[in-house]
Amino acid sequence: MKASLSLVLLSWLTLMAPATGRASERLAVTLEAFRESRTLTIDGVPLLSASVLADFYLQRGYSPAWSKPAPIEALLELVERSDEDGFRPEDFHVERLRALSRPGALAALQGAARLAADIQLSDALLRYAHHTRYGKLDPVVVDQKWNDRAPVPAERLIADMHGALEADDLADFLDGRFQKPFWYQDLKRALSHYAGARHLKELVPLPSGPTLAPGSRGERVALLRERLHVLGYGEPARSDTPDTFDTALSEAVRAFQRGRGLNADGAVGPQTLAAINNPFDAAKIERIRINLERMRWLYEDLPSDYVFVDVADYQAHLVRGREIAWSTRVIVGKEEAQTPMFRDTLDHLVLNPTWTVPVSIQKKLGNVSAKYTLIDRRTGRRVSGGNAADYRRYRVVQQPGADNALGRVKFMFPNRHAVYMHDTPSKALFGRSARALSHGCVRIQNPMKFAELLLEESSWDRTRIDSVLEGTKTRYVNLSERLPVLLYYLTARADADGNLRLRPDVYGRDPSVAEALDRPAQRTRIAAYELVPIGVDAPQPDPALESSVRLTRSDVGDR
Repeated sequence: MKASLSLVLLSWLTLMAPATGRASERLAVTLEAFRESRTLTIDGVPLLSASVLADFYLQRGYSPAWSKPAPIEALLELVERSDEDGFRPEDFHVERLRALSRPGALAALQGAARLAADIQLSDALLRYAHHTRYGKLDPVVVDQKWNDRAPVPAERLIADMHGALEADDLADFLDGRFQKPFWYQDLKRALSHYAGARHLKELVPLPSGPTLAPGSRGERVALLRERLHVLGYGEPARSDTPDTFDTALSEAVRAFQRGRGLNADGAVGPQTLAAINNPFDAAKIERIRINLERMRWLYEDLPSDYVFVDVADYQAHLVRGREIAWSTRVIVGKEEAQTPMFRDTLDHLVLNPTWTVPVSIQKKLGNVSAKYTLIDRRTGRRVSGGNAADYRRYRVVQQPGADNALGRVKFMFPNRHAVYMHDTPSKALFGRSARALSHGCVRIQNPMKFAELLLEESSWDRTRIDSVLEGTKTRYVNLSERLPVLLYYLTARADADGNLRLRPDVYGRDPSVAEALDRPAQRTRIAAYELVPIGVDAPQPDPALESSVRLTRSDVGDR
């Protein structure tokens, strides 16, 4: 249901309230009338979620939320700085906030106009709480095939809104709700570097010529030194020879090159000169914005320890204490069988796993060697002499061993995609620079070290792991500490100094995110707030369902 609520209609709705005409009753009538609206606009201002706003005001007894200028001014300040995180201030009704933050503006409003302003301000706060915690876009709406995330909980958003309005400092509360991971802060720093050069677009370009390197002399060297200082690199000349390319200038050139993702050789050739002459790179700013948004999709409330799979960089990282403790190369899905982007929980690993041959491969099989077993799908029993290509009748399973397609260990975080991390006998493939080669799963270059690190707090040391791998018996090992696993598709990252590193968009996913980022966010999946009526006993859990149950898909192929 779509609805556009003008002040005329809002005024009419207020007539439906009891004769007392209290603001709370008028708010209740207005919001409850449009609770189920999929999109709702009040006097030209679109609302993110009418149902969330209705629940927010319900918990307040439908009393207006905005009566003092300080919270409005604080929210406006946050919104005007939101471009530091790659947002547009227009994402949060910035013009309406500016109008209502003027002295006496809110107090001068009466009746329907006053109610409309209160709802619009609350929607701006809701959008800020939502976008900074979960991202402006719903990743599943952007791409339901390759992105995955559950609907965000309404109760968390409403708690953020209440907390912000009850706090002594609204901005401090919203900024301190959760710790943003280091890789988000690094990329945000890179955005600051590039966006800060916006005012430098009109600078006169440095003249072209031969490559400048240590030992070069002349007016071009002096101009280079001055320009790099303007860009924030190096110091102005302190000697009588500003036109000499010295060690200090070479270091300034290297710092600039690192910050722009160039080969840091300390010399100024055509590529570096082009970057110096075009310090404001709109395309790179757009790439940073896209990837800051992607990071927000999965980064909420991360603990200090987790696994980070950087799909587009073909790397996996084990993070301990909010720092990268260990890294390894990985192989990810090819373009037609992409590794999806989602977050789950790593809870066990399997030593000496079996491998069920995917149907796409099984269709092409004839007779199979003794390394494989035919399983009758109807009876679940092993058979011999059947037609392995008959995938409707049989499953083909490869037994554990050094030649098993999954190698000697797989790492399980049960999910609907049947994607996991695993060893591989094809070690030579890790020598390639581009490693989008699998059927969706993540193959690890050094899986035994990964297993050792994951199990180091348990009784499973490397000796015990190796003793199991000497045989062929499959062994399931639960982790003593369940770890979040983040499978991120990021085409831009930065280091701690904000130096940008771009990756090819091998899956071609950037354009759809870029297009959606520049449109108003009007559709997002928010899980309804679960309200328990007062005086009604909450349902008691069934003891039979209290035990921990883990579902693991074993009948899946090498992905």
